Amino acid sequence: MCAIAGYVHPDRGFVPPAGGLDAMRDVMAHRGPDDRGSWSGDGAGLASRRLAIVDLSERGRMPMATEDGRFVIVHNGEVYNFRELRRDLEARGHRFRSDSDTEVLLRSYAEHGPALLEGLNGMFAFAVWDRTERRLFAARDRLGVKPLYYAERDGALWFASEPKAIFMAGFAPRFDPETWEEILCFRHVAGEATPYTGIRRLLPGHSLTWRDGRATTRRWWSLGDAARRGAPAPPHQAAEWFAETFKSAVAYRRISDVPLGVLLSGGLDSTSVASVLADQAGRGVASFTVRFPGTHLDEGARARAAADAFGLEHHELELAPEQLLERLGRASWFNDEPLAHGSDLHLMAISEYARPRVTVLLSGEGADETMGGYARYRPLPLLPWLRWLAPSLPLPQTSSLGRRAAKLRAMLREDPRVGPILYNTCDLLPGDLERAGMTTRREFAYRRRILEEAQAIHPGDALRQAMHLDQHAFLCSVLDVNDKMTMAASIECRVPFLDYRLVEGCAALPRAALAGVRDGKRPLRRAFAERLRPVLGGYQKLGFTAPWAGYFRRVPALRALLQDLPSRDPVRDGPLPQAPLRRAIAVFLAGDDRPEALLRALVMVAAWHEACIGGGRSAAAAAAAGRSGR
Repeated sequence: MCAIAGYVHPDRGFVPPAGGLDAMRDVMAHRGPDDRGSWSGDGAGLASRRLAIVDLSERGRMPMATEDGRFVIVHNGEVYNFRELRRDLEARGHRFRSDSDTEVLLRSYAEHGPALLEGLNGMFAFAVWDRTERRLFAARDRLGVKPLYYAERDGALWFASEPKAIFMAGFAPRFDPETWEEILCFRHVAGEATPYTGIRRLLPGHSLTWRDGRATTRRWWSLGDAARRGAPAPPHQAAEWFAETFKSAVAYRRISDVPLGVLLSGGLDSTSVASVLADQAGRGVASFTVRFPGTHLDEGARARAAADAFGLEHHELELAPEQLLERLGRASWFNDEPLAHGSDLHLMAISEYARPRVTVLLSGEGADETMGGYARYRPLPLLPWLRWLAPSLPLPQTSSLGRRAAKLRAMLREDPRVGPILYNTCDLLPGDLERAGMTTRREFAYRRRILEEAQAIHPGDALRQAMHLDQHAFLCSVLDVNDKMTMAASIECRVPFLDYRLVEGCAALPRAALAGVRDGKRPLRRAFAERLRPVLGGYQKLGFTAPWAGYFRRVPALRALLQDLPSRDPVRDGPLPQAPLRRAIAVFLAGDDRPEALLRALVMVAAWHEACIGGGRSAAAAAAAGRSGR
């Protein structure tokens, strides 16, 4: 697990300003505290910060080159099946100098070229420079667990694991105001675009090739193709297939030369990971939980019961309210984008707490998107009937069911045909923004393109369409935050539910084998029902989030931040008029929860802008470096 960075230039004599490549590398020191390296020549440069997980010796140092010097690689992530791949390469005559998966990647590329991607099981973002052809090849894993960003200028290409590294190469961080609407509605900019002008992300399952001043991207993996290939097992055997494959996925993610543990929330997903991990590794595996005592969001008791049941060494953390503002700024700097979910800075905090004990954590992310687990999916199989029934539903908005019905009605008003699918993840709709005085366009080009793809793959199945859209948009926001908040603490986080064998297999199963109106994640529930029922019973997972409404009202520093919001960049000159915004703040602080989604999104944008673009950028960087001691 590492940070990677580099550049390629059409001019063989190009040399970046003194220290430029090293500055790109070292601003990401949190991602790789164990080693650092760089290589440059003939108008190209590669750099890496290393978090040593497999083969802790100097033989795993990057950048790494083949003996003849033709290919040079930098690699972030883990290739879990590297030992099987290594055996095949050895049979072809390759001789290895290290025990690292990076060398397996390097030699696989030398042997197979871009075709190596099809055989990889892992989470990865890597770049290989071919000195003979002057060609750069970079790629991301299928689901995008590991990030990769890039920017182009005058035929040159610059890339890195985080946008902040590209800014160290001389690109100015500028907020792209075209992203306002998507950030406020979806809390995340999907697709290749980012909130920064000129900074793009390489999409999951895509590769990039640069040569002679021209960069092109290619989709090397398609979930739709996997869905069309057919189910891995008959529906009545789906649970057995899932149990076997999931256990294999966890076993792969145990491969490590450093201690590992598990993030345990107390829900079905993380408890399933913990139970299989405990079976394979034995008693004493470390588990970590964030507590929210005194709130309905606290799942500490459930997590502790699971830890006791499986013999885990359990640890809990509660954040003091007075820490939240400072942590919000630091988390925003590490994330490089507005924090998308309610639990972001708490995930960073539990990772920092875990770091003295473990270097690798396993997480339950991805199960809901893969097997239809979200409660917001439940009405979608009934969408044809709800289109005419929902407007007349007389449910009070004081109940959970009533609030969901009201949201459904609002999504149908946005677009009767696809609104409940396109806007399924939204807390705010374009209509809400318009009522606050903002002019909207409802374009969301990338999301609509993926929705059209979903409709072609799953015609007439709104639930599967929503899952497909989430796997290409919402899940990316989850994984971005998961990666950056854990790597902020120099922790590698692995996600067994996103083993591509599970993802592809679930995509090919009939929808009824996965989810319906009453429940989701059926293969998981049926595979581990007997083992987990004594621990979980009929418990319904809340989702890992934090009580932000209470924070903003009761924590003085956060209350002051909220009151000052209209005068802060970029909100002050943003698309929302000042008067309605000030009214929304006043009614929220008086106890009305309705403006919370808008105000929380704006706070996250303001905190991000201050940390990453405004005057707080250098201060946040210095604080982060000081914390890590680098």
